[in-house]
Amino acid sequence: MEIYDVIVVGGGIGGSVAARFSASHGFSTLLVERFKTPRNKPCSGIQFPYLEKLVGEKIPREALCKNELHNVEMITPNGKVTRGRMKMLNFWRSNFDSWLNSRAVHAGAHFLDDTKLIDLDEGEERITVTLLGKEGERKISTRFLIGGDGLNSTIRKRLQPPDFKRKAWGATINYYFDGEANLDPNTLYMFYNREFCPLMFAWVYRKDDWWVIGTGADRDLLQYARRFLSYVQEKYAIRGKMVRKEGFSSPMDTSIYLGRGNILMVGDAAGLVDLYRGLGMDNAALSGRLAVKAIVKSEQTNHPPIELYEQCMKGIVHKIDKNKSRQVTRYNTNDSLQKSLSPANLIKDGILMLTVAQIDKLLPAERVITLPL
Repeated sequence: MEIYDVIVVGGGIGGSVAARFSASHGFSTLLVERFKTPRNKPCSGIQFPYLEKLVGEKIPREALCKNELHNVEMITPNGKVTRGRMKMLNFWRSNFDSWLNSRAVHAGAHFLDDTKLIDLDEGEERITVTLLGKEGERKISTRFLIGGDGLNSTIRKRLQPPDFKRKAWGATINYYFDGEANLDPNTLYMFYNREFCPLMFAWVYRKDDWWVIGTGADRDLLQYARRFLSYVQEKYAIRGKMVRKEGFSSPMDTSIYLGRGNILMVGDAAGLVDLYRGLGMDNAALSGRLAVKAIVKSEQTNHPPIELYEQCMKGIVHKIDKNKSRQVTRYNTNDSLQKSLSPANLIKDGILMLTVAQIDKLLPAERVITLPL
């Protein structure tokens, strides 16, 4: 039987970052990705520059889209437009995740794609996982298991079956258009309106040669998506053809679950999605780093890794829980949403974000303050 110190399941952001730092700390590490890579993943693919600090190095230009995003335009329920500048990273998850996979391999991790975890057995000292891949079924033993396998996590299903329902709680959808529009290719457009998105904001932006138009909802997604698409096409005179339509849904409970024993959950699989901010990739990268930090400290102190990991994640978990409460209040009605986006609040938030963005440049990666606040 093959033996590793750490097996990481999931080749997305959280899993790849965890595998990279695990290998760089000298642990024999295996990174397992269910799908053949490079693979596309429905995702905004938009992040703030501090993501480079979280993943450990500057992201090469070839891993990013040709068009940069450095402007933001927020449209409130009453139609008022607020504009600002904020540099963002714009990437396709297929390119970006493949680059992260390669950095994990460069650090010394072994990588298996087109391979899925089909079983796991927790022993007193080691965990045995059963993988099914190109060469058939194989059993591998590990001391630590990191679950970064997304919103439909196989590992979390094994550990926490009640967290999964028969029916998905929410979903998102993106429409991709190849054509022209009365829009700026360097601007992220954010539409705060419950008629278009009852969960967060609906969005429009450019990725290379395509316009991306999308939204999310906890029910009747297509109704919201079609309404928003029709509005955007008419308002901004989008011309061309739809070249792709994609989305995702998840039956997983939105609660946070960080794991147990020597099994640590990261990213979406741990429920570290912050709908109030509309982001989760930074939490995925940060949790990947902190999971490895907990394992390293466990080796040094003999404390259970899950206890150390929970201590490391305390601030992130608190922020997500706090934002869940804020989201309920903010998105209750369009009136409450409009009030939260008053000029005074936007100016205050803008100044705070600009200040924190400068502070983040000075902070070590594990203490980065994630944005928006």
